[in-house]
Amino acid sequence: MRLRKLKTESTLVQIVLLATIVLASLFTLWPVLTGPFLFDDYSNLDALRLLGGDITAEGLRAYTTEKSAGPTGRPLSMISFLINDLYWPSSAHSFKHTNILIHVLNGLVLTWLVLIIAKQQFVKMNLRLQVAAILVAGFWILNPYHISSVAYVVQRMTLLSTLCVLAGLVLYVKGRIYLEEGQKKKGYTIIWAGYVVGAGVGVLFKENAAIFVFLTPIFEISLFSHNKKTKKPYLLILTLAGPAFLLLLALSSYLFSLDAYTWYRDFTLTERLLSQSRAVGYYLWRYIIPGVGYVGIYTDGFDKSINLFEPISTFVWLLIHALILIGSFSLRRKLPLLFLGVWFFYAAHSIESSVIPLELFFEHRNYLPSALLILGFLHVYKYKYFIPIALVVVALSASLQYLRATFWSDEQKIASIMVIENPKSERATISYASYLERERKYAQALQVLRLYMTNNNYGFDIALNATKIACALKEDTKDDVTLLMGSLEKYRGKAKAMTDQVKDIARKIRDGRCQVLSFDDLRRFIDLYLEAYPRDKSAIQASYIARGYIEYFSGDEEALKDSILSALKVRDNASLAYSGCSQIGLISRQDACSCFKQNEHYVMGSAEDGKTLMQFFLGERDRKRKNYLARMDKVCAN
Repeated sequence: MRLRKLKTESTLVQIVLLATIVLASLFTLWPVLTGPFLFDDYSNLDALRLLGGDITAEGLRAYTTEKSAGPTGRPLSMISFLINDLYWPSSAHSFKHTNILIHVLNGLVLTWLVLIIAKQQFVKMNLRLQVAAILVAGFWILNPYHISSVAYVVQRMTLLSTLCVLAGLVLYVKGRIYLEEGQKKKGYTIIWAGYVVGAGVGVLFKENAAIFVFLTPIFEISLFSHNKKTKKPYLLILTLAGPAFLLLLALSSYLFSLDAYTWYRDFTLTERLLSQSRAVGYYLWRYIIPGVGYVGIYTDGFDKSINLFEPISTFVWLLIHALILIGSFSLRRKLPLLFLGVWFFYAAHSIESSVIPLELFFEHRNYLPSALLILGFLHVYKYKYFIPIALVVVALSASLQYLRATFWSDEQKIASIMVIENPKSERATISYASYLERERKYAQALQVLRLYMTNNNYGFDIALNATKIACALKEDTKDDVTLLMGSLEKYRGKAKAMTDQVKDIARKIRDGRCQVLSFDDLRRFIDLYLEAYPRDKSAIQASYIARGYIEYFSGDEEALKDSILSALKVRDNASLAYSGCSQIGLISRQDACSCFKQNEHYVMGSAEDGKTLMQFFLGERDRKRKNYLARMDKVCAN
């Protein structure tokens, strides 16, 4: 009777503690609901416009194939946004609300995983150990470093892929326990189900879920390698090693794909790998010490590592990482949970923080890797003051999470704070200036952009933004022209952004808005753009289009037509063939018909519109071919 009473009390304590953490998470994150969409939210969610408020087979197909954020197209993440709205533009409130609930669900699954790990390690689960396990998970749930992953709407992709990985790991550990008990059929079934959920379903939310196959071997070493006399079954070894080897092979292929660094990044493969020592170091200490430092989502101001000692923090962090990895590995038998937490952290960073030519730093990359980082503290759960100290730390973390969430509650707050905390971030500066523009504070927006360019190495995106605002105010000066011409030395920008902005500025020159800037200045800008990217076919193609707009707005319609035709000769571009030939139709229907016919082979043979998994399976290339041919027939019919 007494034993039953103790169990009931133990269960009640767990429920109350977990409920408190969940409610605290909801309360501390609630302020973000009034915050705005930010950065990539717009470019990813604007596909909702294709639905027009109604879900039809054709609309859903168009919506799920519109974006190509990753190799899969991340269809399940895109579909998840339909929970919140079927229209665009939309309000961010409901999207953020769903993100909060997913984060809480992730926390519950993580708690489940930690409790399973603790039971597997310590066998007997007393109340003290259960409370310690819940607090370890609670520190992750209430850590302020995850705010940008939750409040930044498009990072639902990260939240959902993490949910799959954590659920898959729960299944793996459960299945592995059944194998230990001799229930092979049941064990392997659950283990393979874990792989399907963790990696198979996970990558359809976001490709980094593939990291699941690197994590299971770490669990195997940590939790199931205590009996050296018993050999592991070959089927288990194949299950663990096969997928991990294939992923390792896929990652190693990037060692030979250096063009991505040449054309799209301002850093080399070596510089990226060196920089990641500092990036992962920052993830580590900013998670463990909540509230230290603030970056947010605009991380383009993160400086690259030139070599091993420039900056010196590169070498320091490499040394720290080596000591942590070696130390935890040497203690893997004595402190297996320390080994599991540490190696889980580094393994989970091995896709986005290694050889793939992604940008150098993003806070959301630490969302999954940090999940088990402090797991090793469970080894001292019997320490007299462990529970009180853990409660204080978790409560402090929750307070800091609430404080940081208030930053995200208002567009002005988050825009200004990110500029202050990331003074080298061009994106943060442009975002703040855009906010000021929407508030009709044009002079202040221009001042912000000019000040950044005066004090920092800048790219053409910010220079074009400043020039456009200056012309709109009829306040462009010779200094603005000088700044524009000096903007092509920092890094490679996106070609489409350049052509769109040049088009807007050329229109303002035609309308007499620009006082100093001339069409000749824009032509010189394009010449410098080509000098900066002489071998990049995308840049060359973009330069033709931009130059065409310049000549068009200067009064030469034929020049736009010739530029489009010249651009189409540079490289296969089925989308440009469709839009460009259609635009020529506004000038000359006969020339448009000729353009469609001359470039038909691009559409018939190009693979660019089937580059994601969803685009391939849903026949996006075939659909665009039909649209192209239908448009061509219509233009050529008259």
